Amino acid sequence: MKLWSKEALVLGGIYSVLDTPFSLLGFEMISNVFFGLFIGSALMLCFNKTPKYLSWFITRYPQTSYYLASFGWVPYVMMLTTIAFLGSSYLITYTENFAVSFLYSIVYVGLFLSLISLIIAFVKMRKTKLIN
Repeated sequence: MKLWSKEALVLGGIYSVLDTPFSLLGFEMISNVFFGLFIGSALMLCFNKTPKYLSWFITRYPQTSYYLASFGWVPYVMMLTTIAFLGSSYLITYTENFAVSFLYSIVYVGLFLSLISLIIAFVKMRKTKLIN
């Protein structure tokens, strides 16, 4: 199962970079296409098949792949959080305002966590370059 590998993190990073501008600007149709491609590629990784574009990208751009992998975990956590929230809404009745604000806050927390992860990866890369 390659879903817990570097390929999955790079896939999450590519999905984040491609999808975030479209979803924040309101182009939901394009965002849905990227989400479908992301889910399809993640399912391929579940069955130990790596998409060719992903392996090509990792071998061709190793430093960019490192940075994409640094925040590639964020879309997975955001999806799990959304699924958990929607599942808990069957047990707990939320007001409509709380539900909408919570789902919007997931997006902003994801952006913030992506920025923090990218800064940590940048500092770590600079530190290793300074040592060598």
